[in-house]
Amino acid sequence: MSVPVIEPSPRLKLLRFAVRALRISASTVAVVALLRQQWLAGSALALAWLMIAAAPLVFPQLEPERSASGGNEPPGH
Repeated sequence: MSVPVIEPSPRLKLLRFAVRALRISASTVAVVALLRQQWLAGSALALAWLMIAAAPLVFPQLEPERSASGGNEPPGH
């Protein structure tokens, strides 16, 4: 007996994509700022990245749904 998969709304998909993009860009900009020895900006951006990375713990709907089979199924099945 399989669990029906509920497709997330397009708005939620866009929000998940935006959070992933923000997470990647914040970490990249933080590393670049630290390499340029801009300690205050780099530290602030690293803190912002940590807050963005913790967002799925506060808002679980930001994480993609996991399959009930534990991920052993190939995508699309």
